[in-house]
Amino acid sequence: MAHGTSTVPGVAASPWQPQGLRRLVRFKQRPGPFLVLADSISTAAHLAVDLPSVLRQLMHSSWPGRTTLVFRARPGLPSCCYQHGAMAVRVDASPFVRDLARLCGGLMLSSSLNRRGAHTRPLTRELRWRWQRHLAALVPGEGGSGTPSAMLRIRGRRTRRLR
Repeated sequence: MAHGTSTVPGVAASPWQPQGLRRLVRFKQRPGPFLVLADSISTAAHLAVDLPSVLRQLMHSSWPGRTTLVFRARPGLPSCCYQHGAMAVRVDASPFVRDLARLCGGLMLSSSLNRRGAHTRPLTRELRWRWQRHLAALVPGEGGSGTPSAMLRIRGRRTRRLR
């Protein structure tokens, strides 16, 4: 499904639906890792292997918002969510996106709405028609800022800006 976010339009799938995951991987032309959008800070916090004070503080000061946090995560989700045991997670600023994640069981996998090497696309009917074999739905939502989220990696007490 194509959807709006508070940053850039995205393409998403429920982590619990294998067919949707296959479509996401095929559309993005890569096996992952994909961003995990959570419906709440509480849901996102349960993904962490441990919750050092730095990570806890960043979750509460950055979310809901436009910041993606990368941290060591518990196993249990599909492999396309992880890279070396870490997961990129965001509780989006958009209530609409949080509602979509809630409808997916609290978590939704997402990535920017573009094919490999191309620019992010706006949500339009032509886009839905052009990519109909990949997209089960086009959910307009909000327009977003047009700027990708800030991305911070947390390891223990250290924080590193990735973008």
